[in-house]
Amino acid sequence: MIDLEKFYEIKVSNDKMEAFIIRHSKLTDDDSLSKEEIEQFIKEHGIIYGLDHDVVTKILLEDRELGTNILLAVGKPPENGKDAYLEPIVFQEQNRDLNAVQINLKNFFDIPTVRIDDKIGTKIAATPGFVGFNVFGEEVATKPGKDFKLRKGENTRINEKEQAIYSLIDGQITIDKHTIHVFPTYEVQGDLSLKTGNIDFVGNVIINGNVPTGFEIEAGGDIRVSGTVEAARLKAGGSIYIGAGVVGQNKGHIEASGDLQTTFINEGYVEVGGHIAVTQAILHSTCMSGGQVICKRGKGLIVGGAISAVTSIEANEIGNDMHTKTSLFIGVHEKILIQQKQIEEDLQKAQDDFMNLAKLLKLYIEKEKESGPLVGRDKFSKLRVQHSFQQTKQTIDELTENLGDFKEQAELGDGFIRVERMLFPNVNVHFGKYRRNIQKIYRQPRISFIDGEINISIL
Repeated sequence: MIDLEKFYEIKVSNDKMEAFIIRHSKLTDDDSLSKEEIEQFIKEHGIIYGLDHDVVTKILLEDRELGTNILLAVGKPPENGKDAYLEPIVFQEQNRDLNAVQINLKNFFDIPTVRIDDKIGTKIAATPGFVGFNVFGEEVATKPGKDFKLRKGENTRINEKEQAIYSLIDGQITIDKHTIHVFPTYEVQGDLSLKTGNIDFVGNVIINGNVPTGFEIEAGGDIRVSGTVEAARLKAGGSIYIGAGVVGQNKGHIEASGDLQTTFINEGYVEVGGHIAVTQAILHSTCMSGGQVICKRGKGLIVGGAISAVTSIEANEIGNDMHTKTSLFIGVHEKILIQQKQIEEDLQKAQDDFMNLAKLLKLYIEKEKESGPLVGRDKFSKLRVQHSFQQTKQTIDELTENLGDFKEQAELGDGFIRVERMLFPNVNVHFGKYRRNIQKIYRQPRISFIDGEINISIL
């Protein structure tokens, strides 16, 4: 029997998900080798999962160059669980009482309208995922999907059994990360003007025209503008949708807890908790996103200014042939760190209040045990403490969840920059504290942070 150790070497990747066979010496004409002998040799090295038997046959037939790595076995990667998410639904106008259909809630003018007691969203549970196996047959752990607590939004109620959200009023919906709000709507026919003045409204605001320089709109829900927003101030508790574009003149300010969708941004300041989606161009602007910045449906240009995104920046072209300085930031920006610190302080205060309320509630309960049911002022005080106790507990839960979200944002993770066509020189790329200045033209690059370095690969 041939001692195959003299001729072959089994090599396994660091993650144990691939195994290779390398031939260092040729067999002599007198040596006879069978498929069963090679497979036994492989098993003796512990390779029992994902073995490609056709490759074993080829090893016997092919006369490959010595020292060549031949992929022999491939493990099965784990399939991570999917995160729980909130799936909004809305009833079709023509058949509101029967057929609920999923829709794109961000179609510009198709603002979903709901009635009292309509179901407006359902929580889809997280999945556990599936374990993988490496080439040694060992289990590779999966990462279960993250769960979240379904929260009641403005003018809504929760059905705990269904894990669904229902509307308490007639209105229009605004989607938050873990809940849905229903707001009344304020609508302006035409441009904002001295006749209408500035707007500060608890619900959604619709402007069927332009927002000129100097005007202000603040909405508890979404803001939708069919025309252009000039050097104005817009602040939304939901998302902002601008039909024509933003001409900020380095004076405007746009802020939203949700997303921003528009055609172009020129000399604007934009800060959103969600995504920024721009069709044509972002020019000489400061844009900060808690998610993605995407600019590639039309011209897809990003030139000048500073663009910051937690997860990714995607565009057709970034920079220009005049080498205009353009700064890109992936990961956490300073504002997120400030907000995280504030949440930590608020959480500590809420926890201290919770402990004090618990002690006070305990005193009332002990007093009841000694003297019987409380009456008068004592009864009222106990009810007030119980209410504050429950409210503070809910605040702690919400702040803890929010703090977890901020801590996730503070990690660089798998953030990236992708350019579909051209990346020009004098673009500064930042991943956290790491920085790289682009000094030549790259065509279709993907920029990511790998092993402590900013890496540029070509698509």
